[in-house]
Amino acid sequence: MSILTNSLSASVIALAVSGAAWAEVPALQSAGALAFDNANTLFVGDSKAGVVHAFDVTGDILEDQSDYVLGRAQTFEGRTIIDNIDAEIAAMLGVTANDVVINDMAVHGRTKQIFLSVHRGHGPDAEAVILKVDHGTVELVDLGAASHSQTSVGPVPSAETLEFGQMLNTLAITDIDYYQGEIFVSGVSNEEFSSKLRRIAYPFDGEVTSTSIEIWHAVHAQYETRAPIITQTIAELNGEPTLVAVYACTPIVKIPLSELTDGAQIRGTMIGEMGFGNTPIDILPYTNAWDASSNVIVTNTNRSAASINLEALASAEAMPHGEGVGNVFSVAGVPQFPLPMSGTQHLDIVDPMWAVALRADPEDARNLQLHTIPLPFFFDRADHVVEMNWANSPDPFGYKAAPKLEYN
Repeated sequence: MSILTNSLSASVIALAVSGAAWAEVPALQSAGALAFDNANTLFVGDSKAGVVHAFDVTGDILEDQSDYVLGRAQTFEGRTIIDNIDAEIAAMLGVTANDVVINDMAVHGRTKQIFLSVHRGHGPDAEAVILKVDHGTVELVDLGAASHSQTSVGPVPSAETLEFGQMLNTLAITDIDYYQGEIFVSGVSNEEFSSKLRRIAYPFDGEVTSTSIEIWHAVHAQYETRAPIITQTIAELNGEPTLVAVYACTPIVKIPLSELTDGAQIRGTMIGEMGFGNTPIDILPYTNAWDASSNVIVTNTNRSAASINLEALASAEAMPHGEGVGNVFSVAGVPQFPLPMSGTQHLDIVDPMWAVALRADPEDARNLQLHTIPLPFFFDRADHVVEMNWANSPDPFGYKAAPKLEYN
């Protein structure tokens, strides 16, 4: 979820790195999707190169964050870890905040350390950087001493552009998920049936299982084979390991992992629609500690986040599809519980009580924050003005009995 390529000037390296051995680090052409395995391997999607990198980040790279106070979940009080994080990163890299693009975020489970994939600049000449957050401070990651391996994801698109200018090769890797010794990599290929899901054993052995995926898109009322999965997770539904995926504009699809075989052309089962004019960002599994239910949360660009129960996903039937079926422009299919999150750019789960969000400050959208949010409602009371904010107001939930939070 840092690598500066050789085209960075010596002055920027001197400013940003403080002696890191960049020459020994395999150069990332781009840095996008991030994921961890169950231990200490960080996977980095490099769409431009059509490669997934794997770095063993043991040793000095990982710093235990368990003593860092994230807030108080019992009273729904989160913590802003960093204000104006884009400006802070920009100062580190010697550019302006407008030249910083944060592509993804992932939390290392054991240490609770946050990692970010970042581009310094825009377009094909952007430089790839991996950062971490250590007790509230952003730092460049020196991966020079980390054990490294990589694997190609197969043929990737050329640098041609889509209708509104997006470069097709930026979609070669859209998401990465680790599950039981394999990574599952979504994206597009250079083939006509271009929506692909690659299944790759880790440690890498050079073998890549590639499946072409067709889905019914309820908004467009047609079968589609080009647009890729944007975000995905893997869950056991009725005891069967299943890929749960959300596409752009915004079908919810489930696919048993048993169907993801090499060379297969399969049809995913569309079980829900999140509403047109929107793009999903992240889908993450979490447990609601209040009722012990298993769920996923989906964050979006233009709609509230939504929670979906795994039992509902398991029992959901395919939405109507095929000839004669009309367009569906509303939220439909599997039940979705709206959660009060707006302005979220990236989200990850820290532990059973906390998530961390890269988000716009609710009171000032110009301030990009790294902020903690308590589970299971993904709600911070400080974001809202309500009756209980007044000193002499009723306190039905007993929040005021808690002492003032002290942060380290």
